[in-house]
Amino acid sequence: MDETGDFFSEAMETARNVLADLIVHAGLQLRPGVLSRGMARQCRVRLSFLMNYIRQLIFLLAAGMIDTLPPVKPRAGASRAALPDGVEDVTASFLAASGQRPWRFALAPGHYAPMPAMLDIPAKPKPDEVPAGRFIEKVIVLGGILADPAPHARRMARALHRWRAAGEMHPVSLQVVPGFRAGRLAESFAQVLSVRLNEALAVAWNDSG
Repeated sequence: MDETGDFFSEAMETARNVLADLIVHAGLQLRPGVLSRGMARQCRVRLSFLMNYIRQLIFLLAAGMIDTLPPVKPRAGASRAALPDGVEDVTASFLAASGQRPWRFALAPGHYAPMPAMLDIPAKPKPDEVPAGRFIEKVIVLGGILADPAPHARRMARALHRWRAAGEMHPVSLQVVPGFRAGRLAESFAQVLSVRLNEALAVAWNDSG
């Protein structure tokens, strides 16, 4: 394995270790029903770092795939049969009433837009306990991505290919700074990862011809 492969493997293992530490730190392996407000806040900080770190890992893997992707096979769209007279399509209302939808990991972060100034509104008192289900769900999804990042990287590579073909500038990565004591190894990888990703994206764009 070359130096880039070694770096990526070690960076992935570091992400898995951070995720494992989060699970143990919050006791999520016990499937608790609720977390204390303080513990929930710590989970959010750690998950925020992890999600940005994992995005950069996927971007780095995708940057090397842009020019090696096989062509996409067109799929025939499934046409919906016409409903009989007097029958109403209630799919939308059913989905709206089915409760919270499963959490999906966004490969690319949303565009930044500064929030407009808002008036101070008295906040409702926050509960002392927070449901743990959403945190557990995110941990499971992130664990699955770290176990097999290749499909997600291929999706991202196709997006990068479209952006490059459209003449857009290559994305620029900012260093992911953990808001907690993530350990020297995780902090070092987060710093180097951003540099390597920017270099890989610049090469991918310059090699487009």
